[in-house]
Amino acid sequence: MDNLFLKYMGAREGKQEKPPKKIGTPGPVITISREYGCHGKRIAEKLSEILTAKSYASGENKEWRWISKEILEQSAKELKLSTTLVKQLSDYKHSSFFKDLALFFSEDFYPGNATIKNTIAKYIYDEAEQGYVIIVGRAGEAITKSIERSFHVKLEAPLSWRAKVVADEEHMSENEAKKECTVQDKRRAQFRDYFEKGRMDVDFFDAKLNCKALSDDEILELLVIIAETRGFV
Repeated sequence: MDNLFLKYMGAREGKQEKPPKKIGTPGPVITISREYGCHGKRIAEKLSEILTAKSYASGENKEWRWISKEILEQSAKELKLSTTLVKQLSDYKHSSFFKDLALFFSEDFYPGNATIKNTIAKYIYDEAEQGYVIIVGRAGEAITKSIERSFHVKLEAPLSWRAKVVADEEHMSENEAKKECTVQDKRRAQFRDYFEKGRMDVDFFDAKLNCKALSDDEILELLVIIAETRGFV
């Protein structure tokens, strides 16, 4: 098997051309999933800036976007609900209350679980089809896995490390932060499982990166190498 790094270095030295881009195909798209306490949004924002700069430098002039909160905002608009309510429903918050509420209202007023998640999925897939987008969270890896020009990464780290990060940022004790990480990880796993149907991470993610072992700059460098090697920029 060819060594990816050697191929990349060869390309940088002009010894290898970029993979040909297929006309009319969806993408490129990069998805970033993350355990709670790993900064996916921060990575996505910086990565979009780097890839946009490289695209303009090459003459392709494509602007890379990154989306996160827009997923819920646009889905809420489509569902005619508040962004807060859509987030609560998709995160399984107050689930017993909303189940009771559903008994009194038809789906014309209260969209069911499948309707909410499928609306979110449609927005994500439509954005991915347009290409030049980095999608943070919301099971983007499962929803866009069928797109050939895609790359899917998961950011993770030991719970103790993430708890320290969350404790510092949210001004809480490390024990409280540990509990919060566990709760948020569970909610994210529940949302992903709707699309992944209990299948293993290896079926969806192309790479997992340890945020404790790697700095932001190192993670970005690795993602840029992948993007360049795959002909995304």
